[in-house]
Amino acid sequence: MTQRTLTSNATPVYLCQISAGVSCGACCGLYNVADPDPDHLEAMLVRRTDRFCNVPRSVAGIDAFQAWVNLTEPQLRPWPDFHHCPFLGMIGKTDQRVGCLLHPLANGNNGLDWRGLSHYGGMACRVYFCPSVRKLPQRWLSAVRQGMDHWYLHGLFVTERGLLTAFFEAIEARIGRPLTPADVSESSGTAPLLRKFAALKLNWPYRRRDSPGVCNYFFEDGRHRRLPAKRTTAGILDSPFERVFQELDSAFSSTAELRDAETVVEAIFGEIERRLANQG
Repeated sequence: MTQRTLTSNATPVYLCQISAGVSCGACCGLYNVADPDPDHLEAMLVRRTDRFCNVPRSVAGIDAFQAWVNLTEPQLRPWPDFHHCPFLGMIGKTDQRVGCLLHPLANGNNGLDWRGLSHYGGMACRVYFCPSVRKLPQRWLSAVRQGMDHWYLHGLFVTERGLLTAFFEAIEARIGRPLTPADVSESSGTAPLLRKFAALKLNWPYRRRDSPGVCNYFFEDGRHRRLPAKRTTAGILDSPFERVFQELDSAFSSTAELRDAETVVEAIFGEIERRLANQG
C-alpha cells in the first residue's frame, strides 16, 4: 500500500466508516481471501472478533493473535502481492460493520492505538485514501455513500474506480445533467438500482475463467491492469457497455451471451433513467 494524501483542497467524501452497518475494509485486503462469499467472510470476521475480545492488549498478545489467524485460516490469496490484514474484524456498538480491531475506538482498546503493529503501520491507516476517493467527482461518491446499505457490497463497489466511472458517466449522459444528492434515494427506487448494479460484481455470469474473482487490485501502480472484455469466438462485436464488461472481467463465447449481458445492464440503466426523468 502506498501512503498518499488527497491532492484536492476540497473536503473529501468520507467512505470508510459511514453508518452502523456500512463501512469499507477493501484497502486492508478484506476480499483477498480464498473464499470471499459474503456469509463465509462475515463468519471469518465474527470468529476473529470473538477471539480478539480475550486477547491481552500487549505486543505479545496481539502478535499471538496474528499468529493464530495465520495458522487457522487459509493463506491462499487471489492477489499474492496484496496484503490481507489479520486484524480486520467486526466493530461498532453491535459489531455490524467491518473495521480495524486495533483502532483506538474499537471495543476493548480503551482509546489506545495498536495499529502500529499492523503490516502497514498506523500512519498508513490514517492517511491512505483509495483512488476512487482521490479522483472521482464528489457527487458520485455521495451517491454511493447514500445508496449502500451493507458493508460487504459497499467495500466491493466503492474501490472499483473504473466501474464507478462507467456507471455514472452512462447515467449522466442519459439524463443530460450531473447527478445531485436527491437523485439517489430509497423512496424513488434509485438506491436499490445502484445496489443492483453493484451486485453484478458478485453474480456476473460472464466473468472470465482466469479472473481473480470479486477482489479488485485497485492501487493503480501499474502492476495489475484490467484486461479488455474477452471474445473466445470470432465475430463478436464491441458493445456500448464495453467499459462495464471490461471492469467486470467479462468473457463472451457467442453473440447471444453478449446480447444477454447487454440486456442485464440496459435494464438497470434504463430504469434509473426513467425514475430520474420522473423525479424531474
